[in-house]
Amino acid sequence: MIPVPQFNELQQTPGNFLPFDASLAARPPRANRSTIAGFSTTHMQADELGVGALLRFKSMMATEGHTVHLARLCYDKLYAYERIAVAHSCSDDNLRRLALELFQIYHRRESAGLTIL
Repeated sequence: MIPVPQFNELQQTPGNFLPFDASLAARPPRANRSTIAGFSTTHMQADELGVGALLRFKSMMATEGHTVHLARLCYDKLYAYERIAVAHSCSDDNLRRLALELFQIYHRRESAGLTIL
């Protein structure tokens, strides 16, 4: 007996489409990410922070048992400050020093009027 392929409704070409929702299309555009608390589309490039410093920060935090996402450090101000605070509360003096350096970089950039990270 030769198996016969069976079609389910997901594999068939759609015959009808959903109607156009004019009220949805008329809604105002969403807010820019830079206007939402803690996020910025004008992010800090990894080389502005120093890729080596970020990688060292990530590995030192992992040694202390904390996870760090490098991309979020560049895009999410609140996350970056939270991770820096956690690092500063650790017992490793080198990690605390690095956390202070990163904090100063972030703080300098923010106080200079550059939007965020």
